[in-house]
Amino acid sequence: MWKIVIFGAKSIALGICLAVQELYHDFEVAGFLVSSREGNPDTLAGLPVYGLEDFHHKNACVLVATPEDMQEGIVRLLEEQGFHNHICVDSGKENDLMERYYARMGIFPSIHHMAIKDGHDDTV
Repeated sequence: MWKIVIFGAKSIALGICLAVQELYHDFEVAGFLVSSREGNPDTLAGLPVYGLEDFHHKNACVLVATPEDMQEGIVRLLEEQGFHNHICVDSGKENDLMERYYARMGIFPSIHHMAIKDGHDDTV
């Protein structure tokens, strides 16, 4: 089993966590990682939220699940703290992952599967 930790503790990170847990059973989500514990919950989705200084598994893969405009600074911070295995979840990756997750759950049908008639879609 591969251990991952998700950087972020807001809605993007929560969605990524739920999708990874549902779709990738070979991955163990160890929790959430934040630069500062201040203003963040103690747990999210039943998993601990760690401050950078409290998480010592530097070899875990870090999924950076924050708004894209913050990711460059976060990657710099992770590198400075010795976390060299990280993947930024940009909007394209998030979209693909969440689309597969919602399809598996049978909710929120993808716009990619909507029927379009006469070049118009009255459902959108």
